[in-house]
Amino acid sequence: MAASSEYLAGGVNDVRLKPKLLRSLTRDLDETGDARSRAFTGEEIAKILEKIQVHGVLSEVLPEDCVGKKDEAKLRQEWRSAVDSWVERLLSLVSDKMPQKCWGGTCLLGITIEKCTAERLIASYAVWFEKLLQNIQASSNNHFVCEASYACLSDLFTRLSSFPSVKKESTSFAGRLVQPILQLMDGDGPFMEVAIDLLCTFIKFYPSAIYRYYDKVEFALTSKISSVNSDMEVLKKISGALALLPHAKGDSGSWFAIMQKLLFSINSLLNDIFQGLEEEGKGSEVMKSLVSAGKEAPSSLVDQTKLSEGNLRATKRLRDIISPLLCSLTYSCSSMLTNPYPVQVALPVRALLSLIGRVLDADGTLVSNTVLPSTTSLYQELLCCELPSFHLYILDLLIALIKGLKSQLLPHAASVVQPVTDFFRRATLPHIRAKVYYTLELLLHSMGIGMSLCLAEHVVGNASIDLAEGRESTGISKLAIEASSLKNSAKKRKRGRLSSQSNGVKEETNNVVAGKKSTPLSLKIAALRAIDTLVSVGGSVKSESWRLEVDRLLINVATRSFDVFTGKAGNYSCIEESTSSQEEYCLVALQALLASLLSPSHVRPPYLSQGLELFQKGKLETGTRVAILCEKALLSLEVLIHPRDIPLVNYPIPVAATVSTDEFGDEEMYHGWWVESDNENQPPGRENGDQSPKDLKKDEQPQLMEVDAEKSHSVEERREDNREATALSAEPEKIESASDIQPQFSFGHASS
Repeated sequence: MAASSEYLAGGVNDVRLKPKLLRSLTRDLDETGDARSRAFTGEEIAKILEKIQVHGVLSEVLPEDCVGKKDEAKLRQEWRSAVDSWVERLLSLVSDKMPQKCWGGTCLLGITIEKCTAERLIASYAVWFEKLLQNIQASSNNHFVCEASYACLSDLFTRLSSFPSVKKESTSFAGRLVQPILQLMDGDGPFMEVAIDLLCTFIKFYPSAIYRYYDKVEFALTSKISSVNSDMEVLKKISGALALLPHAKGDSGSWFAIMQKLLFSINSLLNDIFQGLEEEGKGSEVMKSLVSAGKEAPSSLVDQTKLSEGNLRATKRLRDIISPLLCSLTYSCSSMLTNPYPVQVALPVRALLSLIGRVLDADGTLVSNTVLPSTTSLYQELLCCELPSFHLYILDLLIALIKGLKSQLLPHAASVVQPVTDFFRRATLPHIRAKVYYTLELLLHSMGIGMSLCLAEHVVGNASIDLAEGRESTGISKLAIEASSLKNSAKKRKRGRLSSQSNGVKEETNNVVAGKKSTPLSLKIAALRAIDTLVSVGGSVKSESWRLEVDRLLINVATRSFDVFTGKAGNYSCIEESTSSQEEYCLVALQALLASLLSPSHVRPPYLSQGLELFQKGKLETGTRVAILCEKALLSLEVLIHPRDIPLVNYPIPVAATVSTDEFGDEEMYHGWWVESDNENQPPGRENGDQSPKDLKKDEQPQLMEVDAEKSHSVEERREDNREATALSAEPEKIESASDIQPQFSFGHASS
């Protein structure tokens, strides 16, 4: 039987568990790799990685309750010895001739680099680097070992970048790897992505290692982008590396040169594919804004002659070469605008906006009377198939420009709004429209109220269409919407104001056309977020023309989405979406409704009661994000339910105004307060001309009493009882007159 000292007194929290567990994992490596004479499996490696991360067996950090105790040194030595054995076993696996064992050891070395102590990393990184470099240089190793080695080296150099003491030596090590990466990019290796990740690590953290190879790296990246055999994911990796390349020099000129070459290359490709499908001169406009008069045009990153070689038809060349190339170059521009740069740079804003407008204006229709031989009907069809991809990437470029410049883009607002709104009117694909909504949302956030005046009509009009239930396509008749609104308005007038609003909501939400295809939830969510932003930013400025329509739309959409989320959809159209998507849609709808209720307006929110009822129902959905949102919404709406018009601090109040609000509503409480006030205790704003009911003329007094004579009489009786109760409860010897009483005026919540 084991001695009592061998048991873990602290259970799972006992620090002695960590070195014991690490030694157990080391023994598993020995048994798996040698005794059973077979390689590691992915499942085995995953289990070991999970235990290392969960238990922190490589940290070598003792908890505070163990520091200073007599067995502290023993624990430290035991743990250090266990980690030493673990690292020694990994290095033997990394050098193993069996590829599967070498792969497993390299994967585990990567997590060791990430989790080990700084002291161990600084002491061992040179040995680890040499072991991994040997695996990369060995041509006999398979691509799994090389891929794992590149990934492990990327982890190593990323962590070493935070230690200035080893910066010089680690930069030297990085320089030894640049040439192998460039050689790898000449071919079509299956582990290209991890090699590009390592190159990006060098550009960001070790720019001096790239500086001497700057031109070669630029040439290798642009050549690889032009390669026909690269898929889109690899192209994105390479384009991201090209966007980071100016960091190797760190000056404004290098950044501007790469951006200028990218824009010139994109514009040249557009000249090729848009012949006969756009007005003449658009490419020249971009060039004029890109290159100043008298200066030479930049060199293109794309070899146009290489693209024209071979017997490729125009249609195949567009699909297989030009389309991926355009998307990758545009992605590189977007990355350059969003990546931080160490120095201030000159941004060609007009050239960017001209290029963006050129792509957004293209819809594939023939605009020239003379059709070029290359512009066949088949070519036009293929271009129309590729245009949505161009539009998405160019919208991403516009989004990056808005995020980068924010309000500095205001002088160019007209050049942004006009092409985007014109494109929005023509766009029909849901994912394209969702991207446009996001673009408009960013414009509203970055440029404020002024932009809301320009975009309100477009946001409200398009959102009303996209949020309409049962629409067959994006084109729904506006007259039908207006007719439906007039029909509901007529019904409301017959039933009275309060009941009509509630019934009107139900009628509009039930007005679903059977058999129509519903809008994707992703598009509805984008539309709701745009409306939320519009109401929050510009809901109080010149919004009379659209505010009521938006309030009605939001209460209807919120009601529908909540019923679908809770499974009480009834006659509403069924949306074949996942539960998480429906919850997200409901959250966004309720958030937009809350914004409409809280946004300042000239009138009381018309759907406040329906909104409160909806939030009360949502609060009952315990355990969901909807319930959390509804709880916060009710707290935010408290100021609208119980407004505080009377100051609560430093305001003298007469004894007669001491009223219990459990017995009176808010309206009765306020009425009793100002009726009993004398000239010395007037509320703010009353002393300079405003009259209390005592100051009214005699012929006006009966009119006031006729409005609510019975209520006023009841209030006077209760107030008299309160006066008597106050007098009886006071101590006679401490009170000389009524003026000595310090009243306590309570503003409790009236029952709603």
